[in-house]
Amino acid sequence: MRVEVRLFAHYREAAGTSRLELDLPEGSTVADAKAAVETALPGLDLSGGMAALDEELVKPDAPLREGAELAFLPPVSGGGGDDRTALTREPLEPLIGELVAWATAPPYGAVVSFVGTTRSPNKGREVRYLVYEAYESMAAATLARIADELRARWPLGRVAIVHRLGRVNPAEASIAIVVSSPHRPEAFEAARYALERVKLILPVWKKEHLENGEAWVEGDAIDDHRL
Repeated sequence: MRVEVRLFAHYREAAGTSRLELDLPEGSTVADAKAAVETALPGLDLSGGMAALDEELVKPDAPLREGAELAFLPPVSGGGGDDRTALTREPLEPLIGELVAWATAPPYGAVVSFVGTTRSPNKGREVRYLVYEAYESMAAATLARIADELRARWPLGRVAIVHRLGRVNPAEASIAIVVSSPHRPEAFEAARYALERVKLILPVWKKEHLENGEAWVEGDAIDDHRL
């Protein structure tokens, strides 16, 4: 059976390609595909990352099917009418005030906003800028799913999670999270949870461009999805 493979961030750079096709025996699993890719592309090590089958995270023993799209994801750098989730290549700064105003309404006694910005220096090194890359269709669906997770845990009003793509300079915003709720504990907890989930499962990666080089920044993969 034929499976289309997609590679992102430093996997793509190490492979020299973002896509390839595999011919695999019937009954093959994600782990079999991983081994086949690493054999076909010597020097590429997919260990420690995750895999998504047709845009859903799967475990290494997940079976493959004819015509499936299998994406290998490096560890990430970390709705409905009342949810605003999006990816954008435009600056977030003009949007932040709008999101806070949108989340503010009479039933909600608390509005919590978090803005993540590019830090320089980082670990003692001057950062010229960051570049964010995403598996965009999966990332958009993941942001909406995170908003759903928040609502399943806390009684919330409005939820916004917006993430930048492309180049982000020092002091510029890379992510904005805004949560409103009738009471402040739930709003604070939900905003923090949203950020931690973004850092763990959102298929967005960042590359630091430094004064003397560049490097991908990695976090940790989900243990039971690790390859």
